[in-house]
Amino acid sequence: MNPYEALTNAVILQAAKDYRASWKKKNGADERRQIRDFFRSRLFANITDINPDYLIERLEAEHQ
Repeated sequence: MNPYEALTNAVILQAAKDYRASWKKKNGADERRQIRDFFRSRLFANITDINPDYLIERLEAEHQ
């Protein structure tokens, strides 16, 4: 894995961790909205082939 792939993976994993942790926060809904916006952003599309809606769906399913 090259350094750029490692960085990309780290950014996405941290966003997913932050999404999971947001359920325990008072303003978690705002944080989740911001993270969903990131997942659906042009930047996200440029750095990965992951389907953002699938990722969001999986993260949401973990909470149910």
